Formats: sequence, C-alpha cells, structure tokens
Amino acid sequence: MKVSIIVPIYKVERYIEQCAESVLGQTWPDIQFIFVDDGSPDASIAKLEALIDSKFAALKDRITIIRKENGGLPQARLSGLQKAEGDYILHVDSDDWLEPDAVENLVRKAEESDADVVYFFVRKEKSGGRSHISKDKVYTDPKAFSKDVFYMKAHGYVVNKFARRSCYRPDLFYPKGNMHEDVVLMGQLLFYCKKVVLLPEALYHYRRNNSGSETRQARKLRRSASARNFLDLYESYHDRMPGSPVEPVLRHILRRCWWIGVRWDRAVLKRMRQMR
Repeated sequence: MKVSIIVPIYKVERYIEQCAESVLGQTWPDIQFIFVDDGSPDASIAKLEALIDSKFAALKDRITIIRKENGGLPQARLSGLQKAEGDYILHVDSDDWLEPDAVENLVRKAEESDADVVYFFVRKEKSGGRSHISKDKVYTDPKAFSKDVFYMKAHGYVVNKFARRSCYRPDLFYPKGNMHEDVVLMGQLLFYCKKVVLLPEALYHYRRNNSGSETRQARKLRRSASARNFLDLYESYHDRMPGSPVEPVLRHILRRCWWIGVRWDRAVLKRMRQMR
C-alpha cells in the first residue's frame, strides 16, 4: 500500500527538523512525502532542504516540495492533496511529529479492517515535558462520527485521520480560515465514508501552544474566523442540501454562528441576515 504524507509549512523554523525527521524516518517503505511551502518567510524550507541533503538524500525521488503563495492551512493541504498518489493520506502539521512506526501501524490496521478511515489517539505535548493523550470513543457509524465532530463532541483533527484518498471527494468544501477548519473538512469527509475504525494508540505528537495568555481580541478573531468558515460551508451546500453532511447539523451551525455574532462579531449577524 502506498501512503502520501502531506506537511504544510509556514513559519516553523524552530520545529521543522524534528517534524521532517519523524516523517522521513517512517518504517513503512512505500511513502510519498509532500511538503507544501505556504509562502513561509523564514528559514523553514532552507532547513528542510538541508536536512534532506544531509540525512535523507536517498529519498529524494519520493519527496515533493510545493511552493505557493501564503493562503492558509486548509488551502496548503488541498495543494498537497492535488499532488498525492497514495492509496491513503496522512496529514502532519509542521510543528508536530509522528511515532517512527505510525504509518506502518496505520497501514496494517487499514489492510486488516478495510476501513475508509482509521482514526487514532493524539498525545498533546505541553511545556515542561508534560503531556496527555487526547482520545475519541469507538464509532461504527461514520455519520454519527461526522455529527459528533460538527457538534464538537468528537475531535475533528485532520491529523489523526488516516483516510483513503478517494474519501477526499472533489465536491468537498475546503475553508479559507484557520479556525475549526479541521472540523469543517472532517465533518464532511466522515459523512461520506462507509467504514471507520479506531486504532487506540497515540501515534501523533501535537505541540500544544500556550493559550493561557490569549487576549480577548485574539479570542474574538478566532471565533469570527470560525463563524466565517461555517457560514462558507453552509453557503457551499445551500443548493445541494438534501442528503448532504450539513443537513443534519444545519440548525446547530447557524445557532453557533448567531451566538458568535451576538457575543463577538456583529458582522457575522449582518451576513446571516443577508443570507436569508
């Protein structure tokens, strides 16, 4: 089985080497490595290229570096997907890292179960060497999983979903903003799957930023970006709503956007009135 790993890169010069070593050092032999330079202005790409030259030159025929203008995380991932050739896709954020045998374990589980998506646990790495494992329950119904992701009762992480490339249907909506973009995308993808399986292992290390110092203004910007993503999702399905992944959660999405508009951003309310 061939796997494509997609790594978007933007301003991660402190972390890119650890991430890239964990990706390029995977034990599974058949991997296409796709790094997407999302217009990163720092030394991230130079450090990546130096690492490849010094330690992973033998893999150069399987490594692709895509260069594009900065367009945000979802669009960087989409650029990588458009070049992907693997049977399954794994996304890795460029400040995080994988267990060395992560792909091998995921391939074994996918082959054994014939699942469209194998999802797994994430270890959240905190300052001072502290960490905890973020888990999801067992789902046998992809649509129930999708609904819980939209309701944020299950993790919508893109990075812990090992999915068939065919699950990334051409009619999926890819958000532009970087807040809850994973919920928007995975809520759709899971809805259309036939089979999901849990691999109860923490294969992914997520570097958790310190949110304790987040200001009120930063919270407002994040919530506004979330509302825009969900309203864009609604508009993308407006003319094809019946049987769509948005239909079962439509009231929840609009109610959430209304709350953000009332609490944080009146421009969201104005847009919602114009949409009627």
